Amino acid sequence: MTFKKGYIEVCLTTEDGIQHLRCHGWLKRQKILIKSEQVFRETPTAKDFGMFIIVIPSEELRDIMEYQSDMFTDLEVLSKEEERWDTYKKIKDKDFIQNIQDFMFSLVPKNKIDIDEFTNKANEATLSMFKSSKDFTADYVLEDFMNYDEKITDLNYLIGYFEEQERYEDCAHLLKIKDKIIANEKFRTE
Repeated sequence: MTFKKGYIEVCLTTEDGIQHLRCHGWLKRQKILIKSEQVFRETPTAKDFGMFIIVIPSEELRDIMEYQSDMFTDLEVLSKEEERWDTYKKIKDKDFIQNIQDFMFSLVPKNKIDIDEFTNKANEATLSMFKSSKDFTADYVLEDFMNYDEKITDLNYLIGYFEEQERYEDCAHLLKIKDKIIANEKFRTE
């Protein structure tokens, strides 16, 4: 990643929660860009608590070094892409890897999911909630977590889904909810 001329990327490592919070507060007060923040899971062998990757004007590097040991234990200037990855590779603790994975997602799931089965379960669960809970139905009709068009599209999809299975009683139940949404929208706009 390229930055404005005169800015550098720096990795600060903290040794405990107090130091980490102190460093975080100082960076925020100084309006220093925090590119990433990582808190590692505590293990008996871990010597670091967390780290920040920040972007600062190069002339402030000397100033920030004065705070070493008070707000962070280690400072590393990341001048090349390889050095950024080396910083992450240094920590081979499985908890660290797991901690990163908690914030990552993949478009390809670990276990293949049958989309049809997933859709079926989701549709059945939604219908079951509509049938078993008047409060759920009332919230769905009256609350604004979805706009009018989204609700109508959602219900039209469900009606079409159950119509394909020739489950006309379920379609009738969903149509009643759709009629309530239409009536509620008319009431709001009058």
